[in-house]
Amino acid sequence: MKRKKKLLLINPLNPYKRDALFDTSTISPPLGLGLIAGLTPDEWDIEILDENFGEFQYTPADFVGITALTSAANRAYQISEIYRSKGIKTVLGGIHVSMRPDEAVQYADSIVVGEAEAVWSKVLADFEEDKLKKRYYGDQLPLENATWPRRDLFNPGYAYSNIQTTRGCPMNCDFCSVHTFNGNHYRARPIEDVLDELET
Repeated sequence: MKRKKKLLLINPLNPYKRDALFDTSTISPPLGLGLIAGLTPDEWDIEILDENFGEFQYTPADFVGITALTSAANRAYQISEIYRSKGIKTVLGGIHVSMRPDEAVQYADSIVVGEAEAVWSKVLADFEEDKLKKRYYGDQLPLENATWPRRDLFNPGYAYSNIQTTRGCPMNCDFCSVHTFNGNHYRARPIEDVLDELET
């Protein structure tokens, strides 16, 4: 029987929450990583590791995906380098990576700029063929058939959860990254789809 490849998805520790480590009342699940897991074929063994739940311990994997907010970017780079030093390919994504791609690409084998849903299958296919590109650019897709996150892979200790109903914003506030990362067009999921997810 063919061994499943291991995909490890990591949410790095936000240093501003370091004093609140293990205080799960302030932490919500990394929804983006859940969505990536939901887009990953069944032939992969997937684990989501949220460093906010405990100190990082090296976990063997074939491929590692790491998300990064600006506050956790340096930690994301550190974790990526740990795996790369062992010959394991890494891909970085998230808001910080999309805002600072030239910086982020120095610390990973590949990066995803923008929303990953449109390119994740290509990332996996290229990885399996050993043709991983340095950069992938994700388009902003309509949310009518949005993938649900793999909530079964989240740590059961979260005090609350979250659900995504919309993306994008028509405003162009200087201090905000939403219009750059998710676009200026306001996109909404169908109400029925949101209700179905809430009921599961």
